[in-house]
Amino acid sequence: MRKLLPALLLVISSNSFAWDTTNFKDEALSPFTTSARNALMVGTGLTLSVLLLEDSIVDYTQNEVANDKPLGSLSKFGDLSGQLLPNAIYALGQSLAGVNGDPEGYRRAIGMLKASAYASGVTTALKYTIREPRPINGHKDKNSFPSGHTTTAFAFSGYVLGEHGWAWGTPALALSTFVGISRINDNRHFLHDVLAGATIGLSYGLGIAKLDKPKKDNGEKERGLTIVPIFDWNTKGLALVGEF
Repeated sequence: MRKLLPALLLVISSNSFAWDTTNFKDEALSPFTTSARNALMVGTGLTLSVLLLEDSIVDYTQNEVANDKPLGSLSKFGDLSGQLLPNAIYALGQSLAGVNGDPEGYRRAIGMLKASAYASGVTTALKYTIREPRPINGHKDKNSFPSGHTTTAFAFSGYVLGEHGWAWGTPALALSTFVGISRINDNRHFLHDVLAGATIGLSYGLGIAKLDKPKKDNGEKERGLTIVPIFDWNTKGLALVGEF
C-alpha cells in the first residue's frame, strides 16, 4: 500500500511540463506559517505535557490499553488505515474526478499527496534521529517516536478537514483517532508517540490545505512540478508533484 504513494504522484504529474520548486519552502513550513500552527502548538503542548508526566500518564495508559487490548481484532483495521490506505483512496478518487471534468479533482489529489509526503518525511527523520525504543520486542526496535501510522492518518484527516470542512473532517478525524488508539492497543507505540504523530500529520494536512485555498479562491491556476521527499518504511527518494 505504501508503494502506491510515489506511483500515484507520477501518474498525476504526467501532464505537467514546467518545473516549479518555488513553493517547496512554503509547503515545508506550512505548519508554522499558516493557521495550522494552532494545531501544531496545541499538539506540541499536549505531547510535552504527557512526557513530563510519563510515569503517571504514559505508563498507566500503556498498561491499561496494551494489556487489556480493548479494540480486539478491530485493531487490524487501525493498522491498515495507518498505512496510507485512506490517503491513497482519496487521491485516486479525486484524480478520477479530475479525469471526468472536476476542475478541483487534480488539485485535491495533489494536495493530499503533498500533505502525506511532507508529514511522513518529518516523522521518519525524527524516528531515526531520536531513536526511542518501542514498547515491544524488549525495546530493541529504536524507531518509536513519532508514530508513523498516526502521522499519515492525521495527514489524511487534516487535509480533509481543511478542504471539506467539519462535515467530512469529523469522521476523518474519528478514523485517525482510531488509528492512534490501535497503535497503543497493539503495544507498538507509547501515548506520546501517537500524540506527536497526530500533531505532525494534522499540522501538515491543515497547512497544505490552507496554502491551496488562495489558488482555488482567486481563480488563478498555476502549472508546474514540485519536488517532494518520500520517506517510508519501504520507500525513500524524491517524487515529482504536478500542478495543473
